[in-house]
Amino acid sequence: MIDVIIPSLTAMIIAITGLMSTTMTLATYRENGILRRLRTTPVSPLTILLAQVIVVFAMTLLGMLLLIVVGMLVYDLRFEGNPLSVLGGFVLSSLSFFGIGIILAGTMPTVRAAWVGGMVLLYPMVFLSGAFFPLELLPAAVQKVAAFMPLTHVVDLLNGLWTGEPWGAHLLNAGVLAGVLLLGVFVSVKTFRWE
Repeated sequence: MIDVIIPSLTAMIIAITGLMSTTMTLATYRENGILRRLRTTPVSPLTILLAQVIVVFAMTLLGMLLLIVVGMLVYDLRFEGNPLSVLGGFVLSSLSFFGIGIILAGTMPTVRAAWVGGMVLLYPMVFLSGAFFPLELLPAAVQKVAAFMPLTHVVDLLNGLWTGEPWGAHLLNAGVLAGVLLLGVFVSVKTFRWE
């Protein structure tokens, strides 16, 4: 069971850090005037966004590594995939969710609104994407809705790569996540506000 659940738990870590940590930090910076003060420096919005992404990515990676180490030490975790493939899927998935978080941070007027927006996206995705319950156990109508959720594609991609499936078997998942990432970057650049 632990061999199957580690990729799903990793997907939940990605969703939580992407939708909550990224969103809350940037929204707090704007509401407290930190971004306004940074505006008077030569720092570009891209630098601020990249710094935030690097910090949250390191935190997300640490969460995944702790999950794997505990799985190996306590539950005799088995791994059949290629470590570089899993890392690539993890990076793509994380960056896609960071893009969504930055969009929320840029469009929500306050920290409280950003928090609510993050939660409104997070909870349905966690419960309906296969991250919390196996997607096969959910009703057929829910499975159809889940196909449109980015977290479903993260779960499918990480589960497949974890068990040794090639990237070619997950081109749809990778394509959806790459599209979410590109959309996130484009919208973030357009919606970034200093105040």
